[in-house]
Amino acid sequence: MSKLESPIKINTTVIKNRIVMPPLVCFNWADRNGFETVSRAEHYGKRSDAETGLIVIEAAAIEPSGRIVESELGIWTDEHIPQYNRIANRCHQNGTVVIVQIVHAGSKSIGQTVISSSVHEVDDKVVHEMTLDQIEDVKTSFVKAAVRAFKAGLDGVEVHGAHGYLLSQFTAKTVNNRTDYYGGSVKNRVKLSIEIVKLIREATSKEFIIGYRYGVNDPSFEEDIQMIKLLDDAGVDMFNVSAGIGIKPFEVPNNYPASFITYLGYQMKQHTQKPVVSVFGILDPELAIELIEKDYTDMVAIGRGLLADPKWSLKALTQKPVNRCYQCKPRCKFAIDGHQCPWAKK
Repeated sequence: MSKLESPIKINTTVIKNRIVMPPLVCFNWADRNGFETVSRAEHYGKRSDAETGLIVIEAAAIEPSGRIVESELGIWTDEHIPQYNRIANRCHQNGTVVIVQIVHAGSKSIGQTVISSSVHEVDDKVVHEMTLDQIEDVKTSFVKAAVRAFKAGLDGVEVHGAHGYLLSQFTAKTVNNRTDYYGGSVKNRVKLSIEIVKLIREATSKEFIIGYRYGVNDPSFEEDIQMIKLLDDAGVDMFNVSAGIGIKPFEVPNNYPASFITYLGYQMKQHTQKPVVSVFGILDPELAIELIEKDYTDMVAIGRGLLADPKWSLKALTQKPVNRCYQCKPRCKFAIDGHQCPWAKK
C-alpha cells in the first residue's frame, strides 16, 4: 500500500487517504443571493463516489459585500444551510470528510467601495481602512458562517487566509500599515486570524475541523514560520498552504519535483505538527505519490485533475490512467463555466 492511500487524522477525524479536493469556485453556478443553481451535492458527490478522502467545498462568502464574484456561494444566512447539508449527506455516504472554505475578499470584493486592513491602491475601487467596529463585525460573520457549516453537518471549515483576500491583507506587511494592535508586528498582523480561529472553536466543538488556507507572504519565510506557529498554537487543525501577497515565483531546489507554490507547503510543513496540504499543478498520480512518499507534504490537493476526471482519486489509488487536464489557454474553461470544460463534454 502506498502512503497516498493511507489514512491520516485531522483533529479527531480520520481521513481515509491523503487525497484532497481543494476549494475550486464553480463560476456562474450560483445566483446573486448565494444559492446554488447547479447541484453541488452532485458535483462534489461524484468526486466522493471515487474515494476522494477530503473535499473542501469552494469559497463561500460570509457577507454579501465580501464576495469574490457575484455568483459565489453564500453562507451568510441560515437560509443557505440546506445546500451544505445536501453536500454533507451526499459525501458522507462514501466516508468522505467534507468541509467548506469561508472567505471575505476585502479589497478584492465586488463593488466600488471596499474595506481592507489599510488603504491601498486597487484598480477602479475606493479602499477604506477597517474601523475596529468593522473588524468586530467581520469576526462575527466568520463565526456565524462556521456555525452554519456545523449545523449543516459538515465536518469543519477552512478559513481563507491566502490569495490576497481580507485575512491575507492583514498578514501581509506590504498591505497592512495599521498603527493599532492589528498592524506592525507579526503577532499583530496575524491577530485577526487567530481571534477568528479561537472564536470558531468556542462556537462549534472540540472535534470540528478548523483548517486554514495559509498564504505565504515572506520570500525569506521568516515571518510565515512565526505566523504558522502562532496559528498552530491558536488551534488550527490543518494548513492548506498557497501564496499570499508579496511572494513571487522562484526556482526550487533541483531535487524538488513540483512547483514553487507546492514547495511553500513543504517549507511550512517543517514548522508545524499539524497536517499540511500542498497544492498547485499536481495532475499526475505519480507526482502525488512522490510528494507523499518523500515526506514533502502530508496530503496532496488535486484541483484541476479532479475537475477533468471526477474518478481521479480512485484511478490513482488503483494505478489506472487518469483523464489529464488540458490546461486550456488563455485560461481554464472551467473557471469561466464548468460546463465549458472539454472533459465535461465527453
